[in-house]
Amino acid sequence: MSEISNERGFSGREITAAVVFVVLAGVIAFTSFNTGMGMSGGAGAGEMTASVASAPVNGQSLYASNCVGCHGANAVGGIGPALGVTAAWTPAEFAAAVLHGQAPGGRALAPVMPRFAESGFGGETATDEQVEAIHMYVKSLQ
Repeated sequence: MSEISNERGFSGREITAAVVFVVLAGVIAFTSFNTGMGMSGGAGAGEMTASVASAPVNGQSLYASNCVGCHGANAVGGIGPALGVTAAWTPAEFAAAVLHGQAPGGRALAPVMPRFAESGFGGETATDEQVEAIHMYVKSLQ
């Protein structure tokens, strides 16, 4: 004897709700995990840990991630000018150009040139050490 089943499949709305729930749960779990990892650092709550010595600043890496798109891989120019002349600039002149868009003599650089004092490198505040490392790298290309 065969039985007639009254079971029905899931509606599209029910499937969508389940998928949304799973995705949201995953996002919350991922965010919570990353937040916890950033806060704990392996220490108990409220504990302070000694800071780890930071790695030396790499001018080539900074140049590659912030300058190469406009000034080219070997600082030979592209959208922006070639940087050969900057090798003769003082560290203060180079910093003024990179941080504030001011070339020696007070000439303003093109508006497309980022003012890294405002935007920073990789979203973090630009440091004198980073600017010097980029300048040394650009000089090494000449």
